[in-house]
Order: sequence, then C-alpha cells, then structure tokens
Amino acid sequence: MAAKLEYNGHILTPGTRFQKKPEGWTLEVHIKPVGRKLGGRRCRAPNLYTSEEKATQSCLEFGRRIVDGKMQPRKK
Repeated sequence: MAAKLEYNGHILTPGTRFQKKPEGWTLEVHIKPVGRKLGGRRCRAPNLYTSEEKATQSCLEFGRRIVDGKMQPRKK
C-alpha cells in the first residue's frame, strides 16, 4: 500500500514492510520536498504493527510530526 501524501511542501511515502522475526509491519517513511528528485530522507522507528493499514497510517503521522518539527529523527 503506497499511499503518498503531500503535506506542508513535502511528499510523505510510507515504506512499511512485513518482517517475520519479530512478526509485524515496520514503521518507515520517506520524506522528500515537493519538486525535488533527490534530497529525500528515510526515517524509521522500531515500532511494529499488526496490520499494513495501521502501519501506513502511523508512517504518515510520523512523517507529519517530523515535517512540523515536533519530532527529530535520530542521526546514525
């Protein structure tokens, strides 16, 4: 389910995947400024969800919080 969302000048694209151990859908969102081909960010968290739909919704909310400056993704 690749549900892109345009939000405050950014394109948010969920990158959730199913993993087997531990079992669940991951939390990952790709954030790219509108109109740019490069320069996007991939932000992840250790959260797991029981369904792809819940994971996708959480990915988009996670991306909104990052764009709004309410959350700072950790540096590697």
